Amino acid sequence: MDEGSPLFHLVARTRYGARPFVHRRACADLWHRIRRHFDVVACVLMPNHVHLLAPLGRGRNLRSFARILSASWMQMRAAVDPDLEFRWEPVPAPQRVQTDRKHIARTIRYIHLNPVRAGLCGDPLEWEWSTHRDWVGAVALSSVNHERWTTILGKTASGCAEWLHEYVSSDESVLRKQPLTNPATFLDSAPEDSSVGLLVAAIPRVLRSPRIRVHEFSPGERQLFVRAAARWTHYPAAELARRIGRHPTSAQRTLRQNPALTPVEARAVAQVLADPRLRSMPLDSVR
Repeated sequence: MDEGSPLFHLVARTRYGARPFVHRRACADLWHRIRRHFDVVACVLMPNHVHLLAPLGRGRNLRSFARILSASWMQMRAAVDPDLEFRWEPVPAPQRVQTDRKHIARTIRYIHLNPVRAGLCGDPLEWEWSTHRDWVGAVALSSVNHERWTTILGKTASGCAEWLHEYVSSDESVLRKQPLTNPATFLDSAPEDSSVGLLVAAIPRVLRSPRIRVHEFSPGERQLFVRAAARWTHYPAAELARRIGRHPTSAQRTLRQNPALTPVEARAVAQVLADPRLRSMPLDSVR
């Protein structure tokens, strides 16, 4: 690990018990800000606080974290609710994490177990706003640099997802201990069929989109839906366009210009389709 950028565990809490992160748009906004500004190792958004494990240095410091929190608060009021009143507590001094693999792994596990230990879910995979999903490949735009952090942890790329899920789930707080589901049935050359409804629900999870209603999908979300549905359903382009409220030519153009999913997209969508835990929580955070 680069000695110039040591790892730190940062925590930020809202004042007076405010729970802004029961709103999906608030979660999505802060999540994408953190993803853009930090080399994330682990992160989880709880209803009233945030945990982040990331290197600090080279322009990334506690002040940067505070600015992101402040900017996110202003965006929440504009996009979620103009009457949304809350403030952040002063951000405490971050805890430096030792550079040995065991300490890094323990800190990742602690962060990923927060929703389980708070009684918000029974399995770490069920909590959408957690990098546990990034580590197991269930998102198309990962917040975690897998190649870098897998190497630092001394694991292989092929086995790290299963190892991390088993390691985190071995904690006694996990009520339903189940291994990671293999998405191979959806990735085979003759993949398992799926329903349009499951795919509609999968797209916001795979992209961590602030939008959950199909008629609100952005162009990128619509395109991913059409390409995934072309792979995992038998519906023609015209029917897929109808499902998302678009003209048939838009779906036909998508499939003509860029029909294939990337390997990362295919793995993420297949993982969500194959594992009920990734679909079991409501798309909005628990209130």
